[in-house]
Amino acid sequence: MNRWVRYLALGLLAWSAVTSAGQQMLMARVAMKSDLAMEYLRTAIEEHGYAVAHVQKCDSGLAGFGFHSDTYRVFFFGKLEEVRRISEKHPEFSAYLPLKIALEAEKDETLLAAVDPTTFERYYAKDRDMIIQFRRWKSDIRSIFAEVRKVAGDKVVQAFQP
Repeated sequence: MNRWVRYLALGLLAWSAVTSAGQQMLMARVAMKSDLAMEYLRTAIEEHGYAVAHVQKCDSGLAGFGFHSDTYRVFFFGKLEEVRRISEKHPEFSAYLPLKIALEAEKDETLLAAVDPTTFERYYAKDRDMIIQFRRWKSDIRSIFAEVRKVAGDKVVQAFQP
């Protein structure tokens, strides 16, 4: 079997197992309109040393499924050398890179959500470097959310962070 086909199959298997096992999520709801939250989120991501690779607008795609939101965006972000290093060592993990944070507007509040990177630890239990990486990403995402909450005046409506 072609090496890349095998990696893709392993990636799909891992994705399937993680989603069926119920991924843990890092989430925060802040009392801030989405356009302002998007700017603060971008700034917080960059202040943590990451580059925003892309912001995907998902409103129309979700509307096609009957889900309506004022604003729904996915921020793709990462550190180029980190992404290259991990993709080289673990090509099966490439499907999960760069990291992602979803932003959804709900009237005067904004929900931020990301998959908890430590969810993947069970698949890399023997790779200490990946365990450390997952925990660093989790810490950074929580810190990014905290920065956005701080700008909102710590008016956290809800915070869900295991």
